[in-house]
Amino acid sequence: MRFTSLIVATASLLFGALPASAQPWQPANGDTLAFDVLRDGGEFGTHIVKFTRDGDLLTVKTDVALKVAFGPLTFFDYVHDVTERYNAGKLVWVGSRTKNDGKWKTLSVQPEEGGLAVKGPRFKGLLKGLVIPSTHWNRDEMKQPTMFSTETGEMLPIKVKDRGKESVKVAGQMIEAQRFDVDSEIDASFWYDAFGRWVKCAFEAQGSRIEYVLRALPG
Repeated sequence: MRFTSLIVATASLLFGALPASAQPWQPANGDTLAFDVLRDGGEFGTHIVKFTRDGDLLTVKTDVALKVAFGPLTFFDYVHDVTERYNAGKLVWVGSRTKNDGKWKTLSVQPEEGGLAVKGPRFKGLLKGLVIPSTHWNRDEMKQPTMFSTETGEMLPIKVKDRGKESVKVAGQMIEAQRFDVDSEIDASFWYDAFGRWVKCAFEAQGSRIEYVLRALPG
C-alpha cells in the first residue's frame, strides 16, 4: 500500500470520511482518473486524466477519445487533448487541441499582466479573476457561475444544483458520492467522493445516454 493510501485509510478509521469541503483533494504525482465512456451501455471511448507533481508545480493532462464506427465507416470521431499547468495552486498555462468532424482546432492560454491571455476558436482576449478549466477533475468547478471551455476559449455560464449524496459503483465497489447537476450547453451530472475526487459523469446527447465509469480510485 502506498504511503498516501495508508494515511487516508488511517484517517477514515479514526475520524470517518471527511467531506470534500473539509479535505479538498490534492492530486499526488502519478495519480490518474481513467474513465471508460459508455454510450447506451456500449463502448464509446475513454477519458483519461493524469497528474504530475513536482513541488509546487502541477501538470494535468487530459486525453479524450470518442468514436462511433460500423465496419470501415466512421460516424463520429472526437479527440480532445488538454494540458493544464499550475504553480502553487494557480493556473498559469493551458494548451489544447480538438478534432471534431475531421477538423483540428487549437487553444492556448498564457499569463499576461492583469490575467490570462486566451487564443481559442471562439474567444481571443484577456480573462481576469478565477479561471477553472472545463476538465471537471476540480470539484471547485461546481462552485462557479461559469467554466472555462478548453475547447473554444469561452467562459460558459453554468447553473449548478447540489443533489446530495448517492451511491456510485467504482471498480466493483459502492461508494458515497456528492451529485451535482450542471445546466450548460450540455446538461450533465457529476459525482465527487468524500475527498473531492471526480468519480462519475452522465448526460444525454442526441438521444443517447452517455456514462463515465471510473476504473479505480487514485491513491
